[in-house]
Amino acid sequence: MSHSIFEIRNLRCEYVPGVPVLQLRKLDIPAGKLIFIIGKSGIGKSTLIETLGLMNRTIARHPDTSIKFQPANGGEYELKDSWDLPNERLSEFRKNHFSFVFQNTNLMPNFTSGENMAISLLIKGKPFQEAKKEVLSVMDRLSLGRDIFDKKITEISGGQRQRLAFVRAVTADFSVLFGDEPTGNLDKNTAEELMGLLKELIRDKGKTGIVVSHDLNQAEKFADMIVPITVEWNEEGMPAGDIVPENIIHKNGQGWAKPTGEPMKNPIQFLNQFLASVHAEPTAT
Repeated sequence: MSHSIFEIRNLRCEYVPGVPVLQLRKLDIPAGKLIFIIGKSGIGKSTLIETLGLMNRTIARHPDTSIKFQPANGGEYELKDSWDLPNERLSEFRKNHFSFVFQNTNLMPNFTSGENMAISLLIKGKPFQEAKKEVLSVMDRLSLGRDIFDKKITEISGGQRQRLAFVRAVTADFSVLFGDEPTGNLDKNTAEELMGLLKELIRDKGKTGIVVSHDLNQAEKFADMIVPITVEWNEEGMPAGDIVPENIIHKNGQGWAKPTGEPMKNPIQFLNQFLASVHAEPTAT
């Protein structure tokens, strides 16, 4: 049985002090699995991966807040206090443990396509030819022509750029890969090809993937666990994203199941029903 790579308790995320945008009382993310975070726009999906990936200072520190990070290679880290570290140490921590892929590719225009894909390996000190070999191997699995390796970013299509960003992310040496709509600009077949590769890498290398998505069909097909974010209305009548443990569903050997272990025949129907009321405002009493 896999351990939890993240154990999160009583987390509140804020961009403005005192104004929560996401809250949860308990979330355990298993290591070596692909996790989908689903929910409507503006509900806090991206905030969650920004927080766990230490991309943005959103953690509202309270005495009972805890974000334990336990990578497979050993150690236990309390991320609640990470932002007290010097910037250099924080950047080093992210580089050593996390990889990221976004709908916006964030490729570097002054580098070739190959240099963009290999950059994470090169930063870690891997010789260029070794890095190139790893990158080409992943490119082949994605049917991404080797001829684009030496091309400039401006010479390739948007879909190719999206796949380049994906190659860069999965070839990095990471414990957790965070994806924010990583296949959002791709056609269904290409998107599923990329997600299938990510699933395979996670299984074979013992990595963990946490992916934000609106695509319930993709989540049902590839996820090991689906975490829905819904809305909670505070005393001031302001909405904040909320993660309720009882709504998280898991895939086991027989299919999808509720936290109680009760089998679920149609997870998409369950999630659609549940998410349909995401933006419903509280009823006056």
